[in-house]
Amino acid sequence: MKNTEEKGVRPLFLAKHKRGQTPFFAAGLAAIGLILLAVAPAPAADANAPAVITTATSPTTTTSAPAEAVSEEVMNILRELEAAGDKYRTIRAGLDYEVVNLTLGDSEKRTGWVAYSKGDDDKTPTRFRVTFEKCKLGVGAESNELVDYATSDGQWLTVVKHKIKNITLYQLAAEGQKVDLWRIGKGLFPLPFGQKAADMVKYFIPSTRPPVQSDPNGTIYLRLLTRPQYDEELPTTRMEMWIDAKTYLPVRLKNRDKNKAVTTVTFKDITTNKAVDDGVFGIPHPIGYEVIRRPFDRQGAVAP
Repeated sequence: MKNTEEKGVRPLFLAKHKRGQTPFFAAGLAAIGLILLAVAPAPAADANAPAVITTATSPTTTTSAPAEAVSEEVMNILRELEAAGDKYRTIRAGLDYEVVNLTLGDSEKRTGWVAYSKGDDDKTPTRFRVTFEKCKLGVGAESNELVDYATSDGQWLTVVKHKIKNITLYQLAAEGQKVDLWRIGKGLFPLPFGQKAADMVKYFIPSTRPPVQSDPNGTIYLRLLTRPQYDEELPTTRMEMWIDAKTYLPVRLKNRDKNKAVTTVTFKDITTNKAVDDGVFGIPHPIGYEVIRRPFDRQGAVAP
């Protein structure tokens, strides 16, 4: 097993997102990174407190103004999403992932599964694993292509590309450093649920609408537009969420980024609060695979 240390700086999805960059599993995982992100209980906050935003009045002039009011209906949806972070300790689901580049016309589809286990304290970190099993590029035929992503200690992300026999270990935080990996605006993998309602209002302009025929059955629709003042900080320009009306877990996410790529993630056969074997989150290092370690201060892109 070859073990090398690749030069560079932090993975792109670990750094502040700049225009033109695409984060790891942006739709949900964001939002990817991502169900991929842990849901720490949110501290108390006044989600209805007025925010101050900067809005453009001309190409060269900006002014500060109170944020537009968020309806009580939308605030209730955000509060329920926040509460889901405390309610669900484990989640497993099937996964359909599709990204379409509207400029180039390229497309990529992957299918697999996701597992998540919420940590209790510093001794029990939040863990997740995403496994993609099949891949379809453009109009080509679907093929078996196994790729694993997992973190079990809150310090390292393991990415295994079995087709090329490659294992890359990305350090998520410096040794001894405590990082909230999962909180929007703060962490590396902001979750699509469990976020503080106040944070959602801070970073996005949220809205909803009545159900339409194309919506998944039994879902509530939520649209999130990135506020202009966070355009450079967040990779998402618009995200749509279809949320199960009973569990308040997203069953479909649709994300549009600054590169005009549209990513759709659909979760299937969701099970919650059932024991997940510890072995699920530990990926073995098969003999003959190259192992690359990327410490926290090094960089490289991550993609399925």
